[in-house]
Amino acid sequence: MSNNQTASRSRKRGEKSSRFRDVLLLSALALLLIFAVWKIFYTDDKRETPTMANASESEQKLCALLEEIEGVGKVNVMICEGEDGVESVVVVCEGANDLLVNMNIREAVAAALGTDEKSVRIYLMKE
Repeated sequence: MSNNQTASRSRKRGEKSSRFRDVLLLSALALLLIFAVWKIFYTDDKRETPTMANASESEQKLCALLEEIEGVGKVNVMICEGEDGVESVVVVCEGANDLLVNMNIREAVAAALGTDEKSVRIYLMKE
């Protein structure tokens, strides 16, 4: 075999392995892109499901009550209790940036739980 033939075969092997590497790299990138698109567009947005599954009966009832108030939207509630009863309540909802809605939530929570309005903290739910 001449040196030209050996060099030609070696070059062909190098081209094949280079093509294989390119195909493998493109396949990996395609899978990564598919996964990213799936994560962005097809992931269920069930943020309230895990918290509602762990919520107490009082928290669930309070969520249902607050969702009935006009302008509140989706709502999550956490009741913090101490030895003397309810110490504080955290409400996260879509309508928290509206002053009237905020006041209505504060009054409803205080009345429903028999606590002071000052112990109720209300925050805007992220989008």
